[in-house]
Amino acid sequence: MVKKIDYFCGAFLSYLISNGITPALFEAGEKSKIVKFTTDLGDYKVYIKYSTTCKASDRKNTRKWDVRFTEKEMEVIKNFPEPNRKHFFVLVCTDPDMKENEIAVLDFDNGLECLGNDSVNKERRISVIHKKGSPYLKCYGTARSENQGIQVYKDFNRYFLDRAIDCV
Repeated sequence: MVKKIDYFCGAFLSYLISNGITPALFEAGEKSKIVKFTTDLGDYKVYIKYSTTCKASDRKNTRKWDVRFTEKEMEVIKNFPEPNRKHFFVLVCTDPDMKENEIAVLDFDNGLECLGNDSVNKERRISVIHKKGSPYLKCYGTARSENQGIQVYKDFNRYFLDRAIDCV
């Protein structure tokens, strides 16, 4: 049986392979994956998570996903950084029918700012919002309000490929 995380990680790995990048699956969890790869822009280590629960707001033409992190995953994240690598969260966001899809790429430090580090919230989250027509996604979470959200490019090529097109 193929788990959902395998499918979503596979989609990201397919993207890398299609662009001539040879990734290595470093660590596999039940609901997350860690992948390492190298491009012309450097060496990377990414933490891949997903959400298939899309909350749509017709009034605002906005879609929102909450990507939840367990205590065990937070322990893995504490030891995530490695010297001489760029670190990112790759959040695959879709709906149950996989018709509305986004991939949010959030640098590691900003992801940690969203997740926070308090002893009260045992389960943490990063929320991803997309407003129709915007070239950006907004990320916030347990420790960062939507008003303080971090804006990331919807075109995630710019984070990994040197041939990315500026969409601003």
